Amino acid sequence: MRLGAITLVSRNWNYNLGALLIPYALQRILEKFRVDVSLIDFTPSANKLSRQAIVTLKHKGISYLLTRAIKRSLTYLDNKFNAKMELEVQRKEKILQFKNSQLNFTKESCGSYRRLLDHDFKFDAYIVASDIVWNPRKPKPDLEAYLLGFVKNGKKISYASSVGERIPKDLHPIYKEHLSTFDHLSVREKSSAKYLAECLNFEPKVVLDPTLLLTREEWEKLCKEPKNPPEKPYILVYDLYRSNEIVPRVLNIARKLELEVICYNYRTGEKYKLPNFYTSDPFEFCWYIKNAEYVVTTSFHGTALSVLFEIPFYSIDPNIWSCRITDFLEMISLEDRFVRDPASINYLSFESIDFSEAKEKIEEKREESVHFLRNALGV
Repeated sequence: MRLGAITLVSRNWNYNLGALLIPYALQRILEKFRVDVSLIDFTPSANKLSRQAIVTLKHKGISYLLTRAIKRSLTYLDNKFNAKMELEVQRKEKILQFKNSQLNFTKESCGSYRRLLDHDFKFDAYIVASDIVWNPRKPKPDLEAYLLGFVKNGKKISYASSVGERIPKDLHPIYKEHLSTFDHLSVREKSSAKYLAECLNFEPKVVLDPTLLLTREEWEKLCKEPKNPPEKPYILVYDLYRSNEIVPRVLNIARKLELEVICYNYRTGEKYKLPNFYTSDPFEFCWYIKNAEYVVTTSFHGTALSVLFEIPFYSIDPNIWSCRITDFLEMISLEDRFVRDPASINYLSFESIDFSEAKEKIEEKREESVHFLRNALGV
């Protein structure tokens, strides 16, 4: 079987470490099924005002958007003149190496929904896979791309897709029109199932994120030690949203425990004179989590890998699409590891965790998820 997969990663778009692990894991599991899978090289439109920007404009006004744009421009100039762009270059080069060596993209690149519609793909089936692919704030053409609106012939499958938030009623017809043509439908969170049920009148099956289909042992074999590994035990902070609130509090805990702190955000790292892993590739990222004493993260995949490697962790509310994390932790009975307010870090107990129940629940859900995939693909 020849399968075309569309994810939130393309050759030249998306450098998020967790997002990159999704197509890699999906490829690995499908190769076990002897499915010939290609990642459709689709980059969403970037030159249109998004639904999110429209909402921001409505509630905060044009001055807020302009101020934010100016700040970003100044930040860029500051980076350029202070050689910070070198870090960006290093990071992108390493991730491009990862993409070129580990991900199997189609030869054709599509930079718009129209290009997808015009292209005559020759796959037997198509799969849209995981993360916030169906967020209602996406521009309509991008949303329709991830709803597989471009597919003319072939089976349509959704694996662990995510909505992230309630779908506005004016968009219900779009979701219903496209999703009614799917042969097999699954989502990653129970919240996504609930939101889609309001459009479809039924709840899609909930399955595991692709990264959780691979076992701890499989990920351990992929971990890659960085060139300059930490010399002391450390707490790893993997955050994309709230580093200035999280890092100083984690530092207080680290001092008491006589641990080092390593963070992802290089600006915060520079501010507090801490090492960072900003230029790491996805396999180095896995190594950093596997070898940490503790992990503090606002990331779904930071949380998922901590659980897989059985590293004591706390997941801090990212204040955006939090259900990705809360639904997962509830499913594995570790909901007490979710922290709404970073100020609470000062009062948390950094001790070991009993992962035995979580491990059992993931293994059980993994069997269900693999069965769903096999059945959907007919393999």
